[in-house]
Amino acid sequence: MDRIKPLVPLCRHHGKPTKRETCRECNAAYMRAYLRRRRYQMPGRALWDRARKRAMDRGLMFSIEKDSISVPRTCPALGIAIELRGRRAACSPSLDRIVPERGYVPGNVRVISDRANRLKGNRSLEELRRLAESGPIASREEYAMVATYVEREQLLDEVRAKAAQGGRAGQEWAKIAFFLDRVFQKSLIK
Repeated sequence: MDRIKPLVPLCRHHGKPTKRETCRECNAAYMRAYLRRRRYQMPGRALWDRARKRAMDRGLMFSIEKDSISVPRTCPALGIAIELRGRRAACSPSLDRIVPERGYVPGNVRVISDRANRLKGNRSLEELRRLAESGPIASREEYAMVATYVEREQLLDEVRAKAAQGGRAGQEWAKIAFFLDRVFQKSLIK
């Protein structure tokens, strides 16, 4: 991941934010720099914070743990490197709700690139396949890769459902689900 560029927070009255207790602008400058550093040091936590806010705004389920989000080096959908930058970019990490209606619950979220998440949107697997065949020529290959990603995640969801049935067979399905999840997290594409 990219190194953070040093940011010198400045208050327009005092320069360095040394009067945080009494000056709102000093405190605001300090907090901007702090939140920027934290976004680079703990990218999963920043994704968690934004997802929690979106869930509250949209009335979605939210039950993922603060430290449960890990940012992979490559996007599991497109295979591009995920990079932390100052501004939102195609290679920025983005939290995908695999099945959008379920919300932010364990097993329904995965970190992918912002580009992949925008291509996926709320589209179904059939819509993604159709776009891969007859969508914009420049994006067909990416739509095909996102469709493959959605297909893999649907397979994993089916395996998890079988594992939830319990018993000896459920234990075996749970092992398969664990294995598939690890493989998909490592983004083994093609």
